[in-house]
Amino acid sequence: MPRIVYLSWPAGEISGGIKAAFQHVELLAEMGQEAVIATQDAAPPGWFQSSARIIPLSEVRADDVLVFPENGAALFKAFADVPNPKLVFCQNPFLVFRGLDGRATYADAGVTHIMCPSHTVLHFCAERFPGLKLGYTPFFVDHARFLYSADKALQVATVPRKRPVEFGAVADLFRHRYPQYRDLPWVYVHQATESQVAQVMGGSAVFLSLQRLEAHAMTALEAMACGCIVAGFTGVATGTDSATTRNGFWAPEDDIPACVEQLARAVQLAAGRGPVYEAMVTEARRTAWEYRREEAARLLIQFWRETLPQLDLRQA
Repeated sequence: MPRIVYLSWPAGEISGGIKAAFQHVELLAEMGQEAVIATQDAAPPGWFQSSARIIPLSEVRADDVLVFPENGAALFKAFADVPNPKLVFCQNPFLVFRGLDGRATYADAGVTHIMCPSHTVLHFCAERFPGLKLGYTPFFVDHARFLYSADKALQVATVPRKRPVEFGAVADLFRHRYPQYRDLPWVYVHQATESQVAQVMGGSAVFLSLQRLEAHAMTALEAMACGCIVAGFTGVATGTDSATTRNGFWAPEDDIPACVEQLARAVQLAAGRGPVYEAMVTEARRTAWEYRREEAARLLIQFWRETLPQLDLRQA
């Protein structure tokens, strides 16, 4: 069997896409398939734990199957002349243009298959790359780390990194419209490790979702797994696979006043508890459970079992 190599940006960069690539390599290794992450510096992530093996890009072999990030123009350039089978793990369709770097299609770079972590991405890639084969390979929520806790403080946890302007506007307008919550604690998660994020979510009753231009952000699902009432943005105007009116209070993209109102509903619900609160927490946890490790492993092995025989492995 050939080795599968997920090419990646430096792992120290805090990115859900990098973590998802590491997840794939971990799952493949557990299945007995040789798989590694390859980065320029081969340094471990630091901000999350992973058993995935990391190698420098210089150790990629001619018989490896290569998986590129959708936005990796420099990586496509570095491996432009090699005969290796090539795939793309497209985690953000809105960054595809960066990876294409002027090409009409990934096929022009030798790519034959695209891996998609959500049905939103599948629909996008079916339109954008009609000649390429697609597969559904979702990330997973680590339920051993993002644990449910009923013992929560009435506070708002949030990760403002991708929407710093919107975050400031939402927080200011929320305090103005709802002075009774002016002293409500806010916990800003910035440059934090995965363990720190899980600890904050586990102790917070409300999570403000500030994901942006993402087909399916991992962070909101992790908050759901911890039992937070989630409010805010889905990250894409058409919605995501997992955001519903039953598991969160979602606002239209870039609609600050609507986001404030949805956040207020979440805080009011969390403050009062009661059966409606319990029902939303239960539905959110059920949604997050759909993205458990075992299900991601099942779909990933199914994809690779179907795909490896289709690849040109004459170099292997």
